[in-house]
Amino acid sequence: MLELAQADRAGVAVAAAPGPTHRGDFYYYFDAAGKTIGYRAINCNGTVASWGKTSARYSNGYMLCLPVD
Repeated sequence: MLELAQADRAGVAVAAAPGPTHRGDFYYYFDAAGKTIGYRAINCNGTVASWGKTSARYSNGYMLCLPVD
């Protein structure tokens, strides 16, 4: 934690590209030309799916996860 506080004071960027955090979240990542270069998701059953790489250019959405009996 101390390292993050020191990096913040020094103006060093420590942020990573955002990604899914909950079931049903998905992110597509794009390069400067708008080409899709990656995907990250947490499926409704909790499994993580991913391919490619992340970037600061992204679009996110949410799957409709129905309750399980």
